[in-house]
Amino acid sequence: MEKTLVIDDDRNILTTLEVYLEDKGFEVSTASSGAQGLELFEMERPDLVLLDMKLPDRDGLEVLKEIIVSGIKTQVLMITAYASIETAVSAVKMGAFDYLPKPFVPGQLDLVLERLKRFHALETEVATLKGIFSEGGILTRNRKMRRILQTARQAAESNAIILISGESGTGKGLLAHLIHDWSPRAEGPFVTVDCAALQENLLESDLFGHVKGAFTGALRDKMGKLKLAEAGTVFLDEVSEIPPSIQGKLLRFIQHREFERLGDPEPQRVDVRVIAATNKDLEELVRDGAFREDLYFRINVLEIFLPALRQKPEDIALLAEYYLKRSARMNAKAMQGIKPDALQRLQDYPWPGNIRELINVIERGVIMAHETELKINDLPSNIANFKPSTTSSAQLQNLADVEKGHIQNVILHTNSLEEAARVLGIDPATLWRKRKKYCLD
Repeated sequence: MEKTLVIDDDRNILTTLEVYLEDKGFEVSTASSGAQGLELFEMERPDLVLLDMKLPDRDGLEVLKEIIVSGIKTQVLMITAYASIETAVSAVKMGAFDYLPKPFVPGQLDLVLERLKRFHALETEVATLKGIFSEGGILTRNRKMRRILQTARQAAESNAIILISGESGTGKGLLAHLIHDWSPRAEGPFVTVDCAALQENLLESDLFGHVKGAFTGALRDKMGKLKLAEAGTVFLDEVSEIPPSIQGKLLRFIQHREFERLGDPEPQRVDVRVIAATNKDLEELVRDGAFREDLYFRINVLEIFLPALRQKPEDIALLAEYYLKRSARMNAKAMQGIKPDALQRLQDYPWPGNIRELINVIERGVIMAHETELKINDLPSNIANFKPSTTSSAQLQNLADVEKGHIQNVILHTNSLEEAARVLGIDPATLWRKRKKYCLD
């Protein structure tokens, strides 16, 4: 356990813990408010958070809840001068690892850190024995997914641009952050640019920055996300949504590692690693003229495809149980599991919204549940009443599954990949990409 975040409004406590933990070999960040702490937590994803119960802007339990909701794997140790059994129990029920009342001596903290170390080692051993990968908020026992993660870990060691493709809700943002954490740039910042959330002029300013007076409303200089990511990683989420007018400027940055702020002709240079993500077929967008071909080739140096949840059926129960426990802690509910018929319904459902949809369904179910086990009636009606077709299973296949089956069939009945590409009417490079996407040998 290396990264630690201390959130406390007492400057003496912050300084003392920072010095003490750094002497123990921890990399320590500090925050004096809940808002600042949550911002640092999202950016740095620490292994351990020491969180004060009383903060100037919000209650420590509220901050704890947001940390748990984030899905980022961490351990939280609550510290407070307002020690009481009630608050201690509330914090632990919500998911805190332990609780220390102020003032505490170094020996008490040492004991907790040692228990955390043993707990982490045991957790890792159990996951390994079960064939489960669990790191950075990603949880899977699917063999193909584990191979994809091995590829991602290998790619993380390089400085190459990585393109993560997959449907919405498959965890592209989590994987991008995990690649950053695995990379030599892990000590640097991880900065996200949501390319789909901002209007064109705001996106350009958000990405490259601007100077005062560059446009109406530019009342002061602003540093863009590229500059903020210096020595770290910039994550271009939904890169397909970048307007054509900005694509050229982004291409120039990727080629030459320099750009210009709005209203400033002076070139800016930064050292950042670029990871992009998309839920759309960029090749199709290139053919339609909506995405620059030269930019596509630049960002598609290493492509990683994340499979949909329906393509990893063994992960549905694993994820459902995990998020059930997490939601139960968050909502102070005594949930013990999922009834077999409800679990079967979850496994039958095709999950068009993938893991994100599953998380929302489980959280809703926990809130609505009146018993200690999740029942069918606790699920949304579209899932509770879902019945797989028994007349034609092919009718339940989505387009991606049909394409995968067809490509696999053509490969089996042709003598070479070149011949298969001709039969399919695509070039060999596209066939290679689709084989990689669908994990076809």
